[in-house]
Amino acid sequence: MRADAWFVGQSSAIERHRARATQVGREGSPVALIHGEAGSGKRYTAEWMHRCSSRAARALLTIDAASAGARGQLEVLLASISDDTKGPLAGTVVVTNGEHADEALLERLVQLLGNQGISLVCAIYLVSALEPTKLRERSLLHAQLLARAGGAEVAVPNLRVRAGDVAELARAFTAEAAQRYAKPIRGLSPQAVTKLDHLGFPGNVAQLRAMIEQAVLSCTGDWVTVESFPTLRTVSAVSETSEGSLTVRLPGSSLREIEIAALRLALQQSGGRIVRASEILGITRHALRRKLEKFGLNDLRASR
Repeated sequence: MRADAWFVGQSSAIERHRARATQVGREGSPVALIHGEAGSGKRYTAEWMHRCSSRAARALLTIDAASAGARGQLEVLLASISDDTKGPLAGTVVVTNGEHADEALLERLVQLLGNQGISLVCAIYLVSALEPTKLRERSLLHAQLLARAGGAEVAVPNLRVRAGDVAELARAFTAEAAQRYAKPIRGLSPQAVTKLDHLGFPGNVAQLRAMIEQAVLSCTGDWVTVESFPTLRTVSAVSETSEGSLTVRLPGSSLREIEIAALRLALQQSGGRIVRASEILGITRHALRRKLEKFGLNDLRASR
């Protein structure tokens, strides 16, 4: 998938991010830091920045600092820098999981910068889940490497602050997955878009994309609907009590709908008795009375 798909959206957060990533890529700093939550699109940001740079014609090499082969990959890259016959292996090296880079790997990265002379042949994009201050505290070499970045830092926004972007991303991911898996799907239903737009997505864009892929694979019709998403079909609310548990299962409900259903079921099981219903729900009698008043459910109480 191209980086463009992860930059889809019109929110102010993604607009600022696009502008910042483009700026840092074009400025051509020898080192740049890309940081953000897991699944937010840090690697795709690195790809975007590389394409905006003067080194875009050369390859983008990604090295996972947490992998055993990271040092070997970097050694090959270092050798290519000094090879006048073939030229550098890459124009940008992206070091993911930068917080896990050991001393030997960091020393090689510093060496990579030193071997290039005046003109920048290969830039380093350090990718990390840690913010700049915490990453600098990891080691002296981390701090030295980041000092070369100057102000070349890009913070990738999480999906929760990208208001309104979920729908556009979901449609783009649906079209991409349908094409990849050769499925004759026309698109995402409005109901599914609405449900997705109300989810929190702690796993960010990566979580949304994974959900869309699973839905496309399970879809048997022309449209990807709510039924294609197991997590949207059923929402459970469980309240444990000393005498058992109360479980409410509803198809893709809002928090208000779940709360009303839980109140109705508790009153049904208690025969409308406030004391027993409050015990089932695990709330005080006063709180239960307020909720019944709020949702207009006083008629469910047992008559005195």
